[in-house]
Amino acid sequence: MTGLQRKPLQQAVMLDDAPTAVVLGGGTNGLSLVRSLAHAGLRPVVVVDAKYDIASISRYARRAVVSSLEGREFISGLLALRARMPHGGVLFFADDRPLLAVSQHRASVAPWFSFELPSHEVLVDLTLKERFFQLAQRGGFPVPATHLVSSRGDLGVLQELRLPLCVKPNSRSPAYDGTFQKAYRVETLAEAQSLCARVLDAVGEVIVQEWIEGTNDSIYFCLCYLGPGAPVCFTGRKGRSFPPQTGWTASCWAAPEVAKELEDLTIRFFRSVGLTNGFASMEYKRDQRDGSFRFVEPTVGRTDLQVELSAVCGINLCHVGYCDAAGQARPALRLDPTHVWRDEFRDFLAARMLGTDCTYPPQHRIHNAYWRWDDPAPAVLEVARTAGHALHRAVARVLKAKSISASGQGIPG
Repeated sequence: MTGLQRKPLQQAVMLDDAPTAVVLGGGTNGLSLVRSLAHAGLRPVVVVDAKYDIASISRYARRAVVSSLEGREFISGLLALRARMPHGGVLFFADDRPLLAVSQHRASVAPWFSFELPSHEVLVDLTLKERFFQLAQRGGFPVPATHLVSSRGDLGVLQELRLPLCVKPNSRSPAYDGTFQKAYRVETLAEAQSLCARVLDAVGEVIVQEWIEGTNDSIYFCLCYLGPGAPVCFTGRKGRSFPPQTGWTASCWAAPEVAKELEDLTIRFFRSVGLTNGFASMEYKRDQRDGSFRFVEPTVGRTDLQVELSAVCGINLCHVGYCDAAGQARPALRLDPTHVWRDEFRDFLAARMLGTDCTYPPQHRIHNAYWRWDDPAPAVLEVARTAGHALHRAVARVLKAKSISASGQGIPG
């Protein structure tokens, strides 16, 4: 079942009869996509999602409701929406679920929508961390020593790795995301084995690798769009992550001083595995022991939440992708590295955890992930949701305390 809210979909078509920009999935990734496309004048953007969220309530978006973001059910909903887009649509992916659904059913989707994706085999290989590390090691690319643990019987291989260790899922799943952090740093073998055992019980497999030593701001990323023309890349650096070192991007800015090295390395890796089209990015960490960059993980087929930084810095990857898919001339690109993108809530928390202030490079303009004077609704919703989650946790703690107190009343002294 599908539907469109706020305005009829016919009004969402570009005035020059160009295809509609369509974002699949929401959240911060979706919002960054919407604002990147709006920055290029491609507005309003249709956001296809199964729930009401921050991307779909942007002033630059129109919300298309589908009952599911996965499998054949999602494809049916997407094709139903296409019937109301007389000039076609260009797909952008903000979520792995619709990405994999479209990739699996691309023969059904391709006649009606334009999109750029690598082969399904390459997409799956690079979605699984263990397979990615195998490909990188085989090609001689810089990755830390890594093991896939699939059962408690495999825990002995952790002794082969140098402490400290990084523990993270082989692939994203609701079972993992609902219980665990994005990644963990563990200092001892016993701690690693205990954590791995808990993850195994929940999701069946876990990745363990040697920790790359470096400060919180030693994490870099290279965002790429690969299409029929020359590759277009943007290189940035994280200021802080939340939680520090292992979490999501809390603040970031351009890093032109390392762009050539990381862009050459990124393109060379993706081409080595047969990826020649679509969005692809690589996260790096500079190893403080020798100053070298090492792969952390790729993102393939969809954009990362940092993609809006590329747009405000003059290298609008989303606009380039749209133009290629719509058969239009690519925009002129000129790097302006004097901008900061930040998740204003999590950056503040990360700075507090690190015992620092929210500092940024001087004379840089700050762009908040949520709050904008010209687009305030996403921030209002994010604040409301954050407050709701905090209230829920507080109530749960109170009820738990009361339960413990009540159970103790009948115990003899």
